[in-house]
Amino acid sequence: MASIFTKIINREIPGHFVYEDDICVVLMDKFPGVKGQTLVIPKEEVDYLFDLDDKSYVHILGVAKRVAKASDDAFATLRTCVVIEGFEVPHAHIRLYPITDTTESLAKQISNIAEKDDETLALEAEEIRNHLS
Repeated sequence: MASIFTKIINREIPGHFVYEDDICVVLMDKFPGVKGQTLVIPKEEVDYLFDLDDKSYVHILGVAKRVAKASDDAFATLRTCVVIEGFEVPHAHIRLYPITDTTESLAKQISNIAEKDDETLALEAEEIRNHLS
C-alpha cells in the first residue's frame, strides 16, 4: 500500500510542492511546529533513509541543504535544524525546521504542532521557491 507521501508525489492527494526532481520532492509540512517547515522526501518509497542507494542519499542531502539555505533567506532564520524521520509515515523523510529563536530548545519550539491552511502553506512554499538558487 502506498504511503501518504507517495500519494502526494503521484498527485493522488494535494500537497504544496516547493521543489521536485527525478529523485525527491520537497513539500510544505501540513502540520508544522514552526513557520516554513518542510519535508524532503525520496520518490522511492523506502522506510529507512539509510537504505537508499548512495547517489540518491547524497542527492537528497544536497537538496535539503539548498532548501534550508532558501528557508533561511525567506524567513530570516538563525539556522535550520534537520531531523531525519520515518516513524509516523513508513516513508523516510527529512524535516527542515527554520528556527528564529535560539534561546529555547528545538523540542520546545516545534511542540506547537497545528494544521496549517492551504493559503498559508502556498505562500510559504512560494517564499522558499523564490529564494532557491
